[in-house]
Amino acid sequence: MISQERDMPSATIDTCCLIDLLASGHAEDILRACGHEWQLPVAVQGEVQFVRQRDPADTSKFVSVPVDLAGLISAEVLTVCQPDVQVELDLFTQYAMLFRSDGEAMCLALAESRGWLIATDDKKAIRIGRQAGLTVLSAPQLLKMWADNARTDQPTVVKALKDIELFAQFRPNSSMPECQWWLDLIAS
Repeated sequence: MISQERDMPSATIDTCCLIDLLASGHAEDILRACGHEWQLPVAVQGEVQFVRQRDPADTSKFVSVPVDLAGLISAEVLTVCQPDVQVELDLFTQYAMLFRSDGEAMCLALAESRGWLIATDDKKAIRIGRQAGLTVLSAPQLLKMWADNARTDQPTVVKALKDIELFAQFRPNSSMPECQWWLDLIAS
């Protein structure tokens, strides 16, 4: 396991990206391997409620399983945060008018105000984050960092990618960094 150091850049993670990592079955390892201090906005914490898994009684079906982020929080992999000052509240309000949920809005507001990176797989949040001058990461990039930094074996990485596709119903679009890496591994 890679230890976290206090001088790592902070990054906030939104709901869709966190659900993708949780669906991989390796969320903690992936987050630790990426070299960031992960910030979990309270809005995202409230939105990440379930992940899909196979039904143990009938593996041809899926069930929604409640997510418990307490382990990632107590292990200090995720640090809960929220807007603390008026500028952050104003940015949150501004971004909240653009999104259906508050998770992306809070991630963008905090990242912009505090100079953090943002991890999201939401196309609109990626576009708006880049327009705001933010460094935007996506699940494919995080998984590639995990594969490279933790030297994760290829069968484990392939299974994680396939689990994300199956359980989170996410596959990167062609404009995302590391999309081709993902698709090549899935096809191998």
